[in-house]
Amino acid sequence: MLYIKGDEATRLQNVLFTIYFQCKDIREANKQYFICTNLEDNRILEKINDFPSLFSTILDSMRYRIVIGMGNIFDNNPKSLSIWKLLNLCEQEGKEKLNKEVKKIRNELSNYKDTIENINTLRDKMYGHIEIKYSLEIEDIYDKNFEFLNTQILLSKKILNYIMEECVKLSKEYDDDKLGLHFSWNFDKEK
Repeated sequence: MLYIKGDEATRLQNVLFTIYFQCKDIREANKQYFICTNLEDNRILEKINDFPSLFSTILDSMRYRIVIGMGNIFDNNPKSLSIWKLLNLCEQEGKEKLNKEVKKIRNELSNYKDTIENINTLRDKMYGHIEIKYSLEIEDIYDKNFEFLNTQILLSKKILNYIMEECVKLSKEYDDDKLGLHFSWNFDKEK
């Protein structure tokens, strides 16, 4: 359980905190993934040559973390701890400014609809389900196309930054940011 200045956090505070820091962790994996796949960096090439199996495992792990993490953030299941759950909890508070911010966020996230759908499909096809309907017997864009995967991972970084920034705003509107997310955001935002 999360505590804020000795008091037990509310459900909304817990969800805000969790979503913000999940996004931060996924974004860090995203950043490290692109550092590790920069084949123009001689240091990276040396490490790949020295430890090819380890490097392959590291890249697979980062892909997994990013795709599964993004899939969780955008899971449509009402029982899942997702951005949708966060927005619903905010709406239930009945605060006008909070609801206005939620409406703005929902509208902005609709602009990322394709990327969100692609990430969820990648999650299901690559990691979430080992079933015939997702097998590699029928090859399509999601199966072996690392350029497509890398594009979706790169696009997800923008979404993660947006959600983190909006968590700070929601926290401010909810309870004048008792969580102190604005403090974290000052260090976490990319300049």
